[in-house]
Amino acid sequence: MAAQQQYIVGVDTGGTFTDIVVMGESGEIWTAKAPTTPDDFSRGVMDALEEAAKVVGVRRGQLLGRTALLKHGSTVATNALITHSGVKVGLIATKGFEDTTEIMRAIGRVDGLSEEEIRHVTWVTKPEPFVPRERILGVRERMDYLGQEIVPLNRRDVMAAIRYLIDEEKVEAIAVSFLHAWANPKHEEEVLSLALEADPSRRVYWSFGSALSLVAGEYARANTAIINSYLGPTVARYLKDLEGKLRGDGLKGLFLIMQGNGGAAHREHVTPIANLQSGPAGGMIASSYVAGLLGHKNVITTDMGGTSFDVGLVTEGYWRYAQEPIVERFRILQPIIDIESIGAGGGTIARVDPDTGRLMVGPKSAGASPGPVCYDAGGEEVTVTDADLVLGIIDPNYFLGGRKKLNKQKAEKTIAEKIARPLKLAVTEAAAGIYDIVNSKMADLIRRQVVRTGYLPEEFVIYAFGGAGAVHAAGFAADLGVKRIYIFSTSPVFSAFGAAAADVIHTRVVSCQYVVPADPEVLNKRLESIERDLHEIMREEGFRRGQLEFRRFFTIRYRRQTAGVELPLAWDRFSPKRLTELQGIFEKKYEELYGVGAGYTKAGIEISEIRVDAVGLVAKPRLKSTRVRKSNIASARKGKREIFFTRPERKRVDTPVYDYALLGAGARVRGPAVIELPFTTTLVPPGFQVTIDDYLNLVMEIR
Repeated sequence: MAAQQQYIVGVDTGGTFTDIVVMGESGEIWTAKAPTTPDDFSRGVMDALEEAAKVVGVRRGQLLGRTALLKHGSTVATNALITHSGVKVGLIATKGFEDTTEIMRAIGRVDGLSEEEIRHVTWVTKPEPFVPRERILGVRERMDYLGQEIVPLNRRDVMAAIRYLIDEEKVEAIAVSFLHAWANPKHEEEVLSLALEADPSRRVYWSFGSALSLVAGEYARANTAIINSYLGPTVARYLKDLEGKLRGDGLKGLFLIMQGNGGAAHREHVTPIANLQSGPAGGMIASSYVAGLLGHKNVITTDMGGTSFDVGLVTEGYWRYAQEPIVERFRILQPIIDIESIGAGGGTIARVDPDTGRLMVGPKSAGASPGPVCYDAGGEEVTVTDADLVLGIIDPNYFLGGRKKLNKQKAEKTIAEKIARPLKLAVTEAAAGIYDIVNSKMADLIRRQVVRTGYLPEEFVIYAFGGAGAVHAAGFAADLGVKRIYIFSTSPVFSAFGAAAADVIHTRVVSCQYVVPADPEVLNKRLESIERDLHEIMREEGFRRGQLEFRRFFTIRYRRQTAGVELPLAWDRFSPKRLTELQGIFEKKYEELYGVGAGYTKAGIEISEIRVDAVGLVAKPRLKSTRVRKSNIASARKGKREIFFTRPERKRVDTPVYDYALLGAGARVRGPAVIELPFTTTLVPPGFQVTIDDYLNLVMEIR
């Protein structure tokens, strides 16, 4: 009897839909979606697995029973932050520095705000803290920046603080963050031992700044500990509950959790704060994998889902980590892929501003419930999806592959009442205005992301994914001057595809100060120490040394600067010659970013930060190259429908509609056209054409 096929499953819980990708051993890929259930995210996951099982042709229990790896990216942590539904937290800090998180930095007043919000200076205030001042207690202790003890930890202060927070304030979690604990965590480790004495049953969730980050910066590190504690019980409960349901329904394989650093890890090794941005990180993983396959060095990744539009960059084959990610207006210290998001998804709400009479789009979203007006589920606000439907781009009878019917008449009526009539426009023109505005907002975000890295948009290709990405990609690409757009059969579930392809990754980032030329042996010993710690964690994950890959990065700056440039290292160890080469690489990159002559060699350079990723490689999807054949375009044509285009002329056009499944490799479709996939629609405007490549990707280009 032949052995049953084993599967790898990727799950991405988004704001509107929960996506599933199932990969078979011989390279087959199945995709499915189900509505996200914000009241209980695990229910949406199980619903999506049920849909996936139907597509594969087995029962859900059979699918889970044959799953070797299930990797899950989730919005649970993000949702708890956005809705401020975490737990009650207390903070223990160095005495004299209790006000650090409230003082913030000068930029703290505007961190995380849009440009439009920042312009209203009189309205700008500091964000509401997650820990109010009465729950922040100082204890006597002090380390200096070299990690030398100046004042011993006062254990009596610590026990008094713990008892007050637990007994009087009734906190559910405590964060500990001491000044310069990044240089020497001894005092924070002492607090941990006292915590076990004071709270032996571990009723309270504990977070320590030095355990989460060894990077200098007391404000951001304190935020990291606070937010990890704030999210901890919520994330832990969700993951435990979900794993229980999966195991109960037959899962015997590994259950891995996606992290914001672009890797997966066992549930026991993932900190709650590392779960932030794990969904968008899946899209970056998938993009990096496909870029390597297709030979693309520079890629703009664009993920347009139901709630947000996420942009990231792959440059020279690498993604970047944000130096200090901002979450809910607070800076943190975590290795999270640099992805910037705005409220510009299919569910983003359009409205007429009552004061200015201008058409505004975003940032608020109708979300999964009630959703756009056309969902006919109680939504009353006009959304981008409603506009796309009214313009004729989306077929109301083929949404989600025909599983959901859209109410076009209701969308038209609501746009007429709330947008067209106040602006004195025809309904179609009002919908076209929404379409153009959201495209412009997305183009502005991409342009800002690209230019600040020293590149130009035309030096990139665009990968368009998310359920709504292929509808709008040609619009924002034309604004940017990008000539080539890639849309994949897995684009509607690309983050789940990335989760399925994710390696197990653990990251260490540490602050340092090595003036170049430094002693190579000192650098080598520091790298060896970091890698030794990571190897121990990866050993617990089930990897032997020979199965690991270490990726090394240095952040380098001119002396007396506060910000540096992160560079990937081509070597695992250093010699004097390699350090000289490194200096030259830094100076060249600096001038690429800031202009010729911007560098100042006489100032000297220093290494200010070391990052090491330990990567445990796991099975990847095996995308098959298909032999190009002469394709019969006519046989793939489903019919036609009238679509209102805004470029190059604003007019209605009878537009042919094609079934992607019937277009083989080598097929070429000239715009205007629509190509329909089960979970998305690709709009090919006049002046564009799409070619199906060897991997059955849709490659859209300006003719």
